[in-house]
Amino acid sequence: MSAVRVTVTHVYCPSRRCIARMTRYLVATATSATTEAASDYLVPKLDDGDEVYVLTVEEPGLAVDDDALSTARVKLAEVTTVRTVRREGDAASEIVAFVRENDVDQVILGPRREGGEGFSTIGTTTRTVLDKVEGPVFVVPK
Repeated sequence: MSAVRVTVTHVYCPSRRCIARMTRYLVATATSATTEAASDYLVPKLDDGDEVYVLTVEEPGLAVDDDALSTARVKLAEVTTVRTVRREGDAASEIVAFVRENDVDQVILGPRREGGEGFSTIGTTTRTVLDKVEGPVFVVPK
């Protein structure tokens, strides 16, 4: 029997003594297209108090889309506070570490860094995140 992780994010409390826990989201992005798709998915789901982190990881030898973080600030800041984070290293390792360090409830990322259309291939970063992150991971189409 496998363990099931349940996170309660909304609580009905007529007495107002209950405190609902906000949801902490991580948008892991390498391109502005991924950020755009993640924002479109996420905006209708956000409630007061939810936190959104947008993480981009600079990997040696790979181009960085500087618009990825600014796209998040523009699209998501209208709804909630957005914290942008830039790290260096292996993208999958940095994403997994960030999730664990910050108690992230849900990860949103693209199928791969670049190339192709839709879900024809899932990149190694996305596969690793799907394998190593215990909570929900939502993969947005490009």
